[in-house]
Amino acid sequence: MAGLHSAEHAGPFPHESPADTADVSLEQALSDYEVRLPKTAEDITYGALKALDGYPFRVEFSIPCDSVPAFVRDNRLAPRGTETPDAVRVDAADAGFALDFGPVYGRAAGSKLPEISGAVFERSGSCAVLLAS
Repeated sequence: MAGLHSAEHAGPFPHESPADTADVSLEQALSDYEVRLPKTAEDITYGALKALDGYPFRVEFSIPCDSVPAFVRDNRLAPRGTETPDAVRVDAADAGFALDFGPVYGRAAGSKLPEISGAVFERSGSCAVLLAS
């Protein structure tokens, strides 16, 4: 995917997180969850286990903060306050982010798209985006 810069590679798939495992590629998981990463996304890591019931999926990346509104719009996400979702809470805390502080997003109620939720945290002029199913 042009414009993407991998975080340190840990598993058989590019961008696979050292903390997670994957049995599908990032491109497949993004397609299955109908998520489009911005071309400016960097430091991408993910985990996705299609073989597990519920198909857990998680992706983290950083983008310029002024790109967040377009990412939210392009992925049909809706604001959900500032309470960090359980699905990304541990990862956010491990990364040193202040929980329940950054904006939270999820798919709109009644959406036919796969459910994902996430939070955005600003650090040093860029924004970290954490999404999970």
